[in-house]
Amino acid sequence: FCVDGGRAFFKQCTREEALAAKKQKRGCKMYIISDPDAKKEFRMMKAVKDEGMPTYKNPFCHGNLFLSLTIDFPNNLDPETQKAIRQIALPPPLNVPSIKEDDPNVEVHMVTDIDPVQSYNANKVNMQAGGEAYDDDDDEGGGRGGMGGQGVQCHQQ
Repeated sequence: FCVDGGRAFFKQCTREEALAAKKQKRGCKMYIISDPDAKKEFRMMKAVKDEGMPTYKNPFCHGNLFLSLTIDFPNNLDPETQKAIRQIALPPPLNVPSIKEDDPNVEVHMVTDIDPVQSYNANKVNMQAGGEAYDDDDDEGGGRGGMGGQGVQCHQQ
């Protein structure tokens, strides 16, 4: 946005366009604010939705389980190497699973692309205090030794 005296003008353009169009004008300031979602596609991560750690102060609500995968691919392959890979195809698996997906003791979860910043912001609501069942009774004065009443003890005869 641009401020001219007491007026503000909002213009939408890229940072490069704003800097190229910038003209010095007395008494005016130009503020260029970057779009926080501009490079959102670069921060996407693989995650399993709602299978992460329990949320702070709300143990029944779980966050997302993010997977950090590092795969090194070669920059280029010469034709002889490509032929060799095609001839070999895939080697036999090193680990043969002993259970199937439809087994009743197996949970199947799908991995999706999730933005970690958006996931954190969406989960902020769940992290706020508000679990009345877990709050202390001391502040109400009803607890033992509190300000609101005498402590009562059982007396055996």
